[in-house]
Amino acid sequence: MLITPQLALVGDSQFGLSSSYDCHVYAVRGPEGVVLIDSGSGLAEEEILGLLQAAFPDVPVRAIIITHAHADHFAGAASLQRRFSCPVLAPALTRAIVEQGDEEGSGLRQARAEGGYPPELHLQPCPVARTYAHGEKLMLAGLGFEVIGVRGHSDDISCLLVELDGKRALFSADVVFYGGVLGVINSRDSGMQGYRSDLPRLAGLKVDMLLPGHGLFTLKRGQEHLDLAIEKSRQGFLPRLIGQGDAIF
Repeated sequence: MLITPQLALVGDSQFGLSSSYDCHVYAVRGPEGVVLIDSGSGLAEEEILGLLQAAFPDVPVRAIIITHAHADHFAGAASLQRRFSCPVLAPALTRAIVEQGDEEGSGLRQARAEGGYPPELHLQPCPVARTYAHGEKLMLAGLGFEVIGVRGHSDDISCLLVELDGKRALFSADVVFYGGVLGVINSRDSGMQGYRSDLPRLAGLKVDMLLPGHGLFTLKRGQEHLDLAIEKSRQGFLPRLIGQGDAIF
């Protein structure tokens, strides 16, 4: 699904494009090819490939960036890496989880036991060509992605800031969603402590397009959604969290 001349949504659960266990899988077109932001669960690879071809016909995939090591965001990476023969980039904190297909370390084993994922979803070891951390700049397919680490959803998660179609676009993964919703979940490395420390990093970015890992996205005034979450946290209140009433993505 082409969103702008440089941006397409090629997988997701909310809009019915691929598996109900997929995050948003974005395809970003640069001067030298396409970069995929996350890979989905791997349960609907053919649908993702079809949407990618429809959006950017015959444009080579130059890289896959994994925003964090949760199964809905990276379980499909190994198969896509083999298909495209492209590098996979992963957070430095979770390189071993990705390369070993560590279902315990990723939280998949527990989530599957709790009914969050189906029995057939398993991780495949995926080689990582490069790791990244907060403050780095990734040059991929002729585009420069600035890495902004914001702990809270998980310890390894980052946002990616890049200019697309003359606008400032933030791929916020599961850090901040539309409406200033935060991604706190019931897992060992998720909570407000990381957000209290790192959320101010998203202030003053002048973001136009806010492109989260699930749910609604916006092409204008994206900074307003970030500022809402930042201000609520600054005041000592909890912003809305995923899974609470109408804050379900």
